[in-house]
Amino acid sequence: MRHFQKIHGEVGSVVVIFDEDRDNRYSYMTTWLGENQNESDMAFYSTFPFDNLVGPGIGRGEYGGFLMSLPARRMYDVWQDPDYEFAESKSERLLMAGLDYSIHRHVVYVAAKPPRTIFRGIAARLGRTIMYIPIGQLSPVSLKRIRVVHVLDGYDKREIAKDYIR
Repeated sequence: MRHFQKIHGEVGSVVVIFDEDRDNRYSYMTTWLGENQNESDMAFYSTFPFDNLVGPGIGRGEYGGFLMSLPARRMYDVWQDPDYEFAESKSERLLMAGLDYSIHRHVVYVAAKPPRTIFRGIAARLGRTIMYIPIGQLSPVSLKRIRVVHVLDGYDKREIAKDYIR
């Protein structure tokens, strides 16, 4: 039986961790800025997408984890930011950035296990709360679908991408 807790307020960042990546399988780490007010900024780690070409200049990878935060066009490169050197893993770096960039009180953290307890204190100091959701509570079919990332090697590929991405 699932229990849903109602929260008051908005969610500012969402962090989804598919794999903690203790074996360093996910070597591609990047930060993307949303291009308009309807897109979030995003930081993620994934398998190297251009090892799996699905079209000319179109690569497909698998997320190990990602962070999405609104509003767009504010996120510094999460992977180079010295403020996050404290993180012991890629997932912790994403959570720290999620807490940092959230303009709302709630930050959703979806993963197999909750974050270390020190992150509750960090969140509280920033006026945030971490809403932990065990990844096993979510639909495996939906998770499989959102775990795929496509990367284009240039803006010129956007027009043809729809023919290669399903």
